[in-house]
Amino acid sequence: MYLIFLLSTLQITSQELNLEILKKTITTLSNIERVFYTSSFEGNEEGVTYINSEDAIYFDFSNSTRNKTPKYYIKNKESELIFDGESHVQSLVSEKLIATGGSRNPNNPLLLTLHPIKELLPQLITNENVEIKRSNDVFVNEQKNYQFEFVLKNSNIDWERLRINTFDLADVKYTTYILNINTSDYLPSKIIMPNGPSGTMSRTIENVNLNYKVDPNLWTGDLLPNEFTKISFGDYVKQMQEKMMLQVKESTAKNETKKIENWELPNLDNDKLIDFSTFKGNVVLLEFWFKFCGPCVKAVPELNALSEKYKNENFLLYGIEFRENFPKENLQEYTSKIKMSYPTLYKGKELADKYSVQAAPTVMIIDKKGTIIYVASGFDKEKIESIIKDNL
Repeated sequence: MYLIFLLSTLQITSQELNLEILKKTITTLSNIERVFYTSSFEGNEEGVTYINSEDAIYFDFSNSTRNKTPKYYIKNKESELIFDGESHVQSLVSEKLIATGGSRNPNNPLLLTLHPIKELLPQLITNENVEIKRSNDVFVNEQKNYQFEFVLKNSNIDWERLRINTFDLADVKYTTYILNINTSDYLPSKIIMPNGPSGTMSRTIENVNLNYKVDPNLWTGDLLPNEFTKISFGDYVKQMQEKMMLQVKESTAKNETKKIENWELPNLDNDKLIDFSTFKGNVVLLEFWFKFCGPCVKAVPELNALSEKYKNENFLLYGIEFRENFPKENLQEYTSKIKMSYPTLYKGKELADKYSVQAAPTVMIIDKKGTIIYVASGFDKEKIESIIKDNL
C-alpha cells in the first residue's frame, strides 16, 4: 500500500512540476513585447526533407491584443513578408515584384512561429482532451531542453483560428505535438507537428533577441528593393491565375488524348467511378483539396452553400482529394468532421499533376461545352459565383 501511495504521490508531483514549467513559458511569452529570432522550417515525409526554409522573424506584440495578429516581418531567400497590423506587403525575389495591399496570406506564414505558440499553449494545458507527457531532456544546439508531448484525443490544432478543435468520433484518434523548451530561459526552441500518417513539420526558434530594434520604415515597405516592380496583391493573383490557365492550355495541347472529359475518378462515398464526359450540359466546379489544409476547410461552408444554392440548375460541384496520403476510410471520416456536404472524389493526384495543380484549394470551373474556363488557387467567392451565374 505504501509503495502504491508513494508512486501516486510522485506522479502527482511530477505533473505539477511539468505544469509549472509550462506556466513559466506562458508567462515568459506573455511578457515579450518585441522579439527577433532565426528559424529553420522543415517538412519531412518518411525521412525525406521536402521543404526547408531558413527564416529571420520579427514580432511586435506591444500593441496587439488576444486573438489579433501582431505586426510581423519574415524574411528568407525567396521573399520578405511584412504585416503592419492591417495589411501585407511582400517582395518576391525570383519575380522581382513587390505585392502590396493584401490582407491575410492564405498559406498561413505564421505556422509554428512564436505567435501561435503564445496563443495556444494556455489552451493546451487546460484542455481536458489533451494529455501532457514529459520526455527525457534533450540538447538543442548544445543547450539543455525540456521536451513535452501534447497528445490530443479526437482533437487537432486549428492553426488558422488558433484554437483546439475536438470531434465526436466513434473511434478514438490521437494526435501528438512536441514542444522543446530551453531550461535556462523557458523559451520554446522547437515545435514539431504531424503532417499526414508518416510526415512531420517542424520549426526551430534560435538566436532570440528581445532588444532588437527595427527601422520604422520597415512597416511601409520602403526598405524593400527599389528595383522591384510594385503591384497590388489583386493584380498579382490575377497574373498567377492567368499563368495557371496558360499552363492548363499548354498541358491540354501536349496531351490531346486525355482532355478533361476523358477522365474518371472514384467517388469517396461508394467508389463509383464518376465519368467526366457526363459533365457536358452542366457548369462544373472542381475543388482540389487535401487533408489538414486550413484554407480548404475555411472554404467548405461557402462551397456547401454554392452546392445547395444551384442544386436545381445545371450545376455540379465535386471536391477532389489529390495528395493521396490517406486511405479512403480516413478521408471519409475527415470530410464528415469538416462538414463537407458536397460529393468528393479521390485518387486525384494524376489529374492534379496534369493540370499543374499544386496549391489548395484550387478551383477549376468547366462550362457546359466541357471547356475549362477558370483555374485559380485560393477561393474568391464573388468571382467564382459570378462565373457560375454567367455560364448557367
